[in-house]
Amino acid sequence: MKNYPKITRDMFLVLMSWTFGFIGVMIVINIIQRGINVIQGAEVDGGFYVSLLIASNIYMIIIGIISIYFLPYYVENGVTRKDYFKGTLLASAAVSFVIPIITLLIAIVERFILSNLLNISYKMQNLNEIFNEAIIDTDSGLGSIIGDLILSVILSPNIDPSGNWILAIAVFALNIFMFYLLGWLISAGFYRGGIIIGLVFIIFAFAINIVKDTLLRVAMDLPFSARFSALEPFSPWIAAAGILILILFIIWVIRLLTKRVPIEI
Repeated sequence: MKNYPKITRDMFLVLMSWTFGFIGVMIVINIIQRGINVIQGAEVDGGFYVSLLIASNIYMIIIGIISIYFLPYYVENGVTRKDYFKGTLLASAAVSFVIPIITLLIAIVERFILSNLLNISYKMQNLNEIFNEAIIDTDSGLGSIIGDLILSVILSPNIDPSGNWILAIAVFALNIFMFYLLGWLISAGFYRGGIIIGLVFIIFAFAINIVKDTLLRVAMDLPFSARFSALEPFSPWIAAAGILILILFIIWVIRLLTKRVPIEI
């Protein structure tokens, strides 16, 4: 009997309970920030949508890391590793699409309140322009490998939802789903191979994310680091295929790491 549909439902509910807590905290933070804007009469630059674009990356890495620790629980209760893997994968994909949708709805309400009720000037911050400025600012050192790692976490490629909200949600979901997989990959590496192997997987995961970001920027004709100029001739379809291959590769590696891993009790 296949248990993964039940695992999918259970994991989705658990992840969404954490997600509602995370979004709730971000709402409170943004209300405080908007209150300061009202008092100072300042323009709102960015808003809730941009805040979640950045914070969700880190959040998804964290819950991806935590997910490996559901494996012993399920195995001890008679669930196969395969069902755990399928259920967790499907649940994380679902959560990755729910977060952008909720974020966009809250951002719409925020913009309506600020622009129509409080008469505060509202401007959507362009993270892609900030990324472009960062990679050409040689004095800041962000052109280094460490800079690329930082930028890959806080400035993921994105689309302005006011231009194409469907594509914006899809790109948002893709980014955070990848971060979840990378967090899961890192924790599976530590769980299976110990500290040394786990540290190797951290480097491996961030390298994959940088490549994914670059391919996504190529696919959407966005600026990217000159160190990856060799990818510039790629067509959007080739870049998109490369992203799909990366995702499937990560999923395959996670499956290998969890397929016969000894359970720590």
